[in-house]
Amino acid sequence: MEYDNTNTGAIFNSNSDQLILVGTGSMNDEGETKRIAMIKDVMPDGTTIRDIYVKVGRLWDNNSDTPNAPTFTGVAEISSGEKRVAAWVKQTEKGNILSMKLTEKNAMSSDNGVDKSIQDDEIPF
Repeated sequence: MEYDNTNTGAIFNSNSDQLILVGTGSMNDEGETKRIAMIKDVMPDGTTIRDIYVKVGRLWDNNSDTPNAPTFTGVAEISSGEKRVAAWVKQTEKGNILSMKLTEKNAMSSDNGVDKSIQDDEIPF
């Protein structure tokens, strides 16, 4: 059976001393301002490259005492829409990684049982 990595992600510490955050800034795309970051790296053949990344989301510290709660939570605007992002710092033999999970933003909250998709608070009678 093949591993299903749908709606997951991971961030690893770079072992490369060639990988450098050049900077952050903004770019105007058809009238919409987007936050960007540029990373400088060296390819295996020695060619220097600079990748531009566009912000897709933001994470905040999750100050929860609940066991197994994510270390960080936030939202991301990706091609399939706005999603909730949960991220856990995990220790591996290769160092710490950030393991991420995407879920529907308006999904039922597991901590209090409130359906966050309900927009109208009027009583229907």
